[in-house]
Order: sequence, then structure tokens, then C-alpha cells
Amino acid sequence: MTLFFLISLFVFGTLFGSFASVLIWRIRSGEGGIVAGRSHCPKCEHMLGVPDLFPVFSYLFLRGKCRFCQEKISPVYPFLELTTGLLFMLSGYFLIDQTLLFSGNLIEILKLGFFLVVAFITIVFVFYDILFMEIPDEVLIPANIILFGLLFIASVGGTIPLFEHFLSFQKEVFNIPLINALLGAFGIFAFFYLQIIISGGKWMGGGDLRIAIFMGLMAGAKIAALGLLLAYFAGSIIGIGILAYNRNRNTEVPFGPYLALGLYISLFWYTPIVEWYTKLFTL
Repeated sequence: MTLFFLISLFVFGTLFGSFASVLIWRIRSGEGGIVAGRSHCPKCEHMLGVPDLFPVFSYLFLRGKCRFCQEKISPVYPFLELTTGLLFMLSGYFLIDQTLLFSGNLIEILKLGFFLVVAFITIVFVFYDILFMEIPDEVLIPANIILFGLLFIASVGGTIPLFEHFLSFQKEVFNIPLINALLGAFGIFAFFYLQIIISGGKWMGGGDLRIAIFMGLMAGAKIAALGLLLAYFAGSIIGIGILAYNRNRNTEVPFGPYLALGLYISLFWYTPIVEWYTKLFTL
């Protein structure tokens, strides 16, 4: 059952990855019908059919070209679909109790839906940043408002079991879901904002501030903080590689993907990472 569940999540994720690519393009172009409306080639405007829309396989079958105008399709799009499938699969594997899920537990079903929506939002802002060096407010601002509302309800006694992954503090006041989340959100927000002021906006962009809030509200203070550290570590390593390859020190590198990578590594493996780090300095 586990293998079938994970494969199903992966396939489901690639379908949502295909939708994410359409959403990203329509947000960027300002085209109406973000949710509804037929997909079409951005070059020749021809409406796409089923052979053009099957995730990953359509790209391979069509050899990376539009079926109508033969214009090349960016390999970013099948990579986006595969990444979405992988993130959906990993979210189900690490964050969901499959025994409870398949027994029909409503809480676990809600948690699965929550984490898949969060994964979809993450994919959209990451690939939007990769493609256009910007963060889409149309996605992150509504997501942050909804997260804040859910956290508020959960903190005043509402039965919303979506934040049980938050890690606790010794002081009980910090374990109130909204306070825990705001501690992480505004801690990272302040850190980024300080860098924007010091650098005049050269080190960080305003969009990263929205990601900071998203990280804290979604993951809580401890996981978000470790995610931030891992993002800088990954950014340093990969950034050095990019500079060594490109040798252009003015090359702009989007930071959103690193923040998402750090966030999810921390979300999946917080405990083993902290235990490893602790042992490293106690030998």
C-alpha cells in the first residue's frame, strides 16, 4: 500500500505541476482565466489538446517542441512537473501517518490536503522566482493571510489539527500555534529586512520578506529557523559553483529556491539534523 500511495502522490503531483506551469505563465502575462480557460502555446496561441498536456511524457513525445509551431519548449516545465511530483510524494511519506490515513482518519486526510496545498504554493513561487527573478504576490499574500487565519482559530481553541508538526518550547506561551509561528515569521522577516536596508536591496528583495512570513506561519519557529540556516548553507555551496562556472560576479541568483529547499529539508529531517549537529560538538 505504501508504494502505491507514494506513486499515486507522485503522479498526482505531476498533474498539479502541469497546472502550476500554466498558473505561473498566466500570473506573469496578466492573462485572464488563471484557474479556468483552455491552455495554449504562448508563441503561436494554438489551443493545446490532450497530447500536449500530459505531464513530462508530452514533452518527451513531442521532443521538446510545440506540436503546431515547432517552437522549443523550455526544459524547465517538465522539471517543474517532476519536482512537484517528488515534493508531493515526500510530503506524504514524511508528514503523513499512512495507517491513520487509510483507516479513514479525518484529521490525517485534512493534514494531507494541507501539506499538498503548501507544496503546490511552494512550487509556484520557487519556479516563478527561477524564471522571472520575482516572487508572485498573487500567490504568497493570500496564502499567508489564510495561514494566519487558520493559526488564529487554532490558537483560540478551534479544532484545526494542521500545526501539530510545530516543535515545542519550554515556555508554554510560545507553544500557542500563532505565537510559535509569528516568532519564526517575524524573526526571519526582521533578518531579511535588515539586509535589505544595509545593502540597499542588493542582497535581498521584497519578495523574500513574504517567503519569510510563509516559512514561519507554515512550519513554526524552530523548523523555519533551521530551514533558514540550511538555505544559506545551500546557497553558499551552489552559489560558489555558479560563480566558478559563470565567472560573472554580477550574476543574479534567485534565493527563493534555496529557502524552499532549506525549509523542506528541515521539515523532513529536523530531528536527525539537530541530533547529528549536537553529537558533532559533544565528542
